[in-house]
Amino acid sequence: PIKPGEALAKQAVVEAILARHDKASNRRRFNALLATASIDDAIAYYDLFKALQAQKQAEDGDDLPLNVACIFSPPAEGNRDVAQLQEDLPQEKADNRKEPNRKKEALKAIMADYNRQYGVNFDIGTFDLYYQDVQKRIKDQKYPNSDLPHDKKIDLTIVVDMLLTGFDSQYINPLYVDRHLKYHGLIQAFSRTNRVLHGAKPCGNILDFRAQGEAVDDAIALFSGEAGERAREIWLVDP
Repeated sequence: PIKPGEALAKQAVVEAILARHDKASNRRRFNALLATASIDDAIAYYDLFKALQAQKQAEDGDDLPLNVACIFSPPAEGNRDVAQLQEDLPQEKADNRKEPNRKKEALKAIMADYNRQYGVNFDIGTFDLYYQDVQKRIKDQKYPNSDLPHDKKIDLTIVVDMLLTGFDSQYINPLYVDRHLKYHGLIQAFSRTNRVLHGAKPCGNILDFRAQGEAVDDAIALFSGEAGERAREIWLVDP
């Protein structure tokens, strides 16, 4: 077992997600977010999903790959809209100060894949429209495949700071976590999955790859205010 806060090897995380996602998402009725610790981690995860899914398809032609998207903000480079956006994205703002060109090139490649997958045409200059399109496709999960084909939807979105606060869709479940979270940030991130949806989704589903049980208890206790002693039974279901 890993120690609290310790990171699993990324390949092990990707293999675990690929093995569990259909069950965790109620056979892809829902879609998921993967919260990563940095832009570099998000890029590495995106590349790993791409490689491992290509390998799985080569071994089994009937394997239906997950549609994986990835979003993080580009270096601002004087763009006031991006600079303003990053005021609420502290990790991404800091990450973009180091090797900004390499991160921008990686984002361009990710967006090029997205354009091919969905028949759209976004680039760094239209990043805000890309951001809006990703959000729309995540929410489009509400439509059955008979109304909107699976290849137009997103199964998994890899994020750093974006979409972990203020973005709501009843169809996000589970949340995969490979980053340190605590207090307000943890509650905000976990809350992406807690929009219940009749019998199909009575609660959110979190798969935490950092063994952060203590941080969860601390955040829930603080969040619960007066009900500290009963926090777990009020807010959490059994694992």
